Amino acid sequence: MSCTLKDANFDVSILFDSLWDSIIKAWLGSSSRNNVNAEDTVEVFKREMGQIVNMVPYRDFLKLRNDPKDPAKAIKMRHKGNDMFHPHVKRYIQAIKFYNESITYATRGSEERALAYANRSIICLELQRYEDCLANIRLARASNYPERLAAKLEKRELDAKQALAAKNSNNDAAKHTKRERKRLELSYPAHKNMPQVANCLELQKNEKFGRHVVTNRLLKVGDVVMIDKPFVTLLADKYRYVRCAYCYHETLFTLIPCEGCTVAMYCSDECLSKAHQQYHRYECGIIRELWKISGDIPVIALRSVAVAIATFDHDLLALEKHLADLDESSVNLFAMDWKSATTKDTFSAVHVLSTNQQLQRRREQAYLVFFAALLHKLVLERTELGSICGTNLTKKRLLLDLFVRYMQIMQCNNQWLTFLDHVPENMISDNEGYAKGCFPLISMLNHSCASNVKRITLRDGRCAVLVTRPIAAGSQLFDNYEIHHLKHERDERQNALQKKYHFRCDCEACLFDYPEVEDLLEDTVPTTRLLYYNDVLKHLGSHDPEKVKQFMVTYQVRLTEMADNYPDIETCSCQVELERCFQIIYGYVSKLNLRCQQ
Repeated sequence: MSCTLKDANFDVSILFDSLWDSIIKAWLGSSSRNNVNAEDTVEVFKREMGQIVNMVPYRDFLKLRNDPKDPAKAIKMRHKGNDMFHPHVKRYIQAIKFYNESITYATRGSEERALAYANRSIICLELQRYEDCLANIRLARASNYPERLAAKLEKRELDAKQALAAKNSNNDAAKHTKRERKRLELSYPAHKNMPQVANCLELQKNEKFGRHVVTNRLLKVGDVVMIDKPFVTLLADKYRYVRCAYCYHETLFTLIPCEGCTVAMYCSDECLSKAHQQYHRYECGIIRELWKISGDIPVIALRSVAVAIATFDHDLLALEKHLADLDESSVNLFAMDWKSATTKDTFSAVHVLSTNQQLQRRREQAYLVFFAALLHKLVLERTELGSICGTNLTKKRLLLDLFVRYMQIMQCNNQWLTFLDHVPENMISDNEGYAKGCFPLISMLNHSCASNVKRITLRDGRCAVLVTRPIAAGSQLFDNYEIHHLKHERDERQNALQKKYHFRCDCEACLFDYPEVEDLLEDTVPTTRLLYYNDVLKHLGSHDPEKVKQFMVTYQVRLTEMADNYPDIETCSCQVELERCFQIIYGYVSKLNLRCQQ
């Protein structure tokens, strides 16, 4: 089966570890003796690390290769798809993913690509996705589908058209009664110049918490106080053959490939064109290799830089001038006029997000700059940035500076965009992350292992901040950085937060050592309540938004009444189900049963 691209055998960190002991560490010792301040270490590394990268055979060690189309791999992946489609297997989603991978490896107009499109059409017909079946038939013909097989395609086309006509006839009445889903709105009036934030929220700053968000009024369970739009997003690697790499819609049955790489697929020519103009032109030549040798942070850092360059009309000198004129200390995200903000203003808001550079150890700083220098060389060699920079040292230096900074920013300020992976037969729903994003305003929220707000990803890719515990006036809103007391014990949480974010957490969960879910499950809930909640869960399992709305109010009331009981099992369970209610009503729910197809 397909796997994600990252391979530990080719990880940059392994290469760095060997260089640290043999070269970099000794050099660093020499620099320390020359009284290089810790504050200036990164700048020193930037000047020197390029030479170290040039000294080592990193291409051979990391097995870096270009990412050309490969007809042999296209055939191999199509055969794997056929195996999954076999009548004794019938793993249709996995088959589609293999066919999509085959399409990315096949060359434009080739028989290999045409056959993969045609194979997709068979599955679409089997799954009664008649419009998708016809779309794949058109794609197969446009890719020079072989004449010797034309009769099969014509028969399939006729079957799909007849089935679609019958289906449309039966569904005419349903079309007129289809209900529109309500758009989520803030629970309170918005700031005058910040329509995405409730006016009861304030941005404050002090020595202990840094920048943080507080409320000037009591916030109730279920309140929506912020709806933020991401500056940059990145599709999770495992969904590259399932979702459009631009809009992230779940269109695996009709995805079309980028012609320059074997990673990105899109739902339409429009999305393909937008992605190319906004960022993909600067990552296309190296994105497969970058995924292979790293995690998602370097990839989203590169994309952030690409988005920034596009924001300044692909003029690096204009971007350089903007940054030179930018007074970072004066940028206040809650003081900006977001109604009239340009994409350049949004870029400035992201550019001043925390990097934690001064809290990093020298080895960590060295690795960061080493990776940035490696990334710098690759983009100059394999993407349009090479011709844009030419021999201009100012442009090249700017690129390196941006790579270093945005690897740090994205490490500290990335959040998952999620959806519900729903299995209707047994009413199971799992929350799954499908992309990483950087939300400038949500990034102002500090962490707690027992957070009082929850991020809910909306269908349009924005993110809403939902209050899940009552928050008193004058109190701080706390997000959760994917490290929660229900999932991790205290030492594990604190070590992970220290390593990634460079702070020792002293939230209420750490202070009072709140239990994990396994420990909470040992608690008992009164039988009457247990029966009631089981009945509610059955209704939630239907994923009918109208039914869910009725019970969402119940959860809000119960969580308010039980606020002082936190973190008992009933309170924590109600929190989880409240979040699920909001996701069912306002988020994206997949019914493809992807969990069983990974």
